[in-house]
Amino acid sequence: MLPEEGTVEMRQLWAASGLVALTLSAGCGGSEDAKPAQVSLTVSKSGSAYELTAPDSVDAGLAEISLQVDTPADEQHEAQLVRFEGDHTLAETIDALLALQRAEGAATPPWLFAGGGVGSTTGGTTATVTQVLQPGTYNVVDLEQPLGDDVPSFAEQGATASLEVVGDESDAALPETDATVTADEFSFETEGLVPGVNRARFDNAGQERHHIIAIPYEPGATLEAIKEFATSQEPPDGPPPVDFSRALVTTVLEGGDSQITDLDLSSGKYAFLCFVANRAGGPAHAALGMIDEVVVE
Repeated sequence: MLPEEGTVEMRQLWAASGLVALTLSAGCGGSEDAKPAQVSLTVSKSGSAYELTAPDSVDAGLAEISLQVDTPADEQHEAQLVRFEGDHTLAETIDALLALQRAEGAATPPWLFAGGGVGSTTGGTTATVTQVLQPGTYNVVDLEQPLGDDVPSFAEQGATASLEVVGDESDAALPETDATVTADEFSFETEGLVPGVNRARFDNAGQERHHIIAIPYEPGATLEAIKEFATSQEPPDGPPPVDFSRALVTTVLEGGDSQITDLDLSSGKYAFLCFVANRAGGPAHAALGMIDEVVVE
């Protein structure tokens, strides 16, 4: 099944993919000695409204981006950076992103680009990524949403901010890590993942944008059953073969871009999936075969 036609859990992961068909431009190379700029983001709730706070500006280059989530522990939030070109408002950005989420196969507007950020983060915790930020005007949006059908995303409820990345184009490099996840068209390769918290480098070696959804197998599940569950157009027959409560979701990166993020993994088998679509439109990458088994031991 495709997410919008299946279980609530799969629709939540579809929403968590954030930018369903966007791109990012960020440089690599250069010195690894540069100290990263500190970019502190916060999602909070006041009454029934949500708020996402961010600095007004940050220098281009290596950046350590943290997301502090001051909401109940049963909520998941994200801070997806969205770069845009031309004269477009935050409201236009939100409308475009929501349209991409809701219209399977839609193409991305030519002025809209992804910019990395912090993936799905549990209420009451803080998560951090390291990446290179290139100059430009960015919006920061939380496209996660509460459980339920037709529930507005947190961005629609106020969790948005703007960020100006200033200065010259950067050739900064990310530091090396023991663990890596490499995405391509249309598969994942992993090295060095072990039980526990992995400070992992996520490299997109493809030309299309990708992200990571990592979900542990339920006992007795097989990769074939997970592929059928994730791509079938029919309602699921029985319980899911994966444990959605322990899913890990990163933000979207485009070909040639990287970030360092934490992957908290247990021993066992995981399905690594990508539910992003091509910039030109079309099906989610999972439907094109981007579902791989990863064994953590």
